Amino acid sequence: MKHLLIVDDEKENRDALTDIFSSEFEIETAKDGVEALEKAEALTPDLIILDILMPRMDGFQTCLKLRQNEKTRRVPIIFLTSKQEPETESFGLELGADDFVVKPFNKEVLKTRVKKRLSGVSRESVGEITEMGEFAIHWERHEAIHGEEHIPLTTKEIGLLKLFVENEGKLLSRSAILERVWADTYITDRTIDSHVKELRKKLPPLTKFLKTIYGSGYRLDL
Repeated sequence: MKHLLIVDDEKENRDALTDIFSSEFEIETAKDGVEALEKAEALTPDLIILDILMPRMDGFQTCLKLRQNEKTRRVPIIFLTSKQEPETESFGLELGADDFVVKPFNKEVLKTRVKKRLSGVSRESVGEITEMGEFAIHWERHEAIHGEEHIPLTTKEIGLLKLFVENEGKLLSRSAILERVWADTYITDRTIDSHVKELRKKLPPLTKFLKTIYGSGYRLDL
């Protein structure tokens, strides 16, 4: 059975979700973000249902740290929250969540969302090599190959490129890029733009595939 991690500070919510999913999943629960990170690191669950308003560490911070951890960065995350503002959903998705469900919820709809994410419709992981036009990106070697030419990529360039590829077709705001590639390092939006410019220079296909959405961010359309 697949493992589901349920994160909510209210016991009655954890119990209700456990009742809904226990017949199909192995269930682990956490009462806040700190405990969730510990259990996610130890278990590497197949999917995480995550509340936002929690003590010690809220859902947004938890989501960000899960995405920064190589062990959990590809685990599908569904926010389940009473916060209904559109900007809350947008921010959660920008941080790397795969879906957003508002409380109170229909349990059959939630079950369908979970199954959809577990069926492979969620975030894709990159393989060892990704083809991009006439270029081949070798992720572990941090280089692109074009014919006989080997083009080295810096750690930040490879991280930025991988973020775009894993979120193909999805708009990534500059704030989301900052948080997921540069983490706690303070930089400006211009740093991102200069890295994108350099990537486009090294990988000409990106001039066509990587779209600048003015005022919003970037989107990769392969």
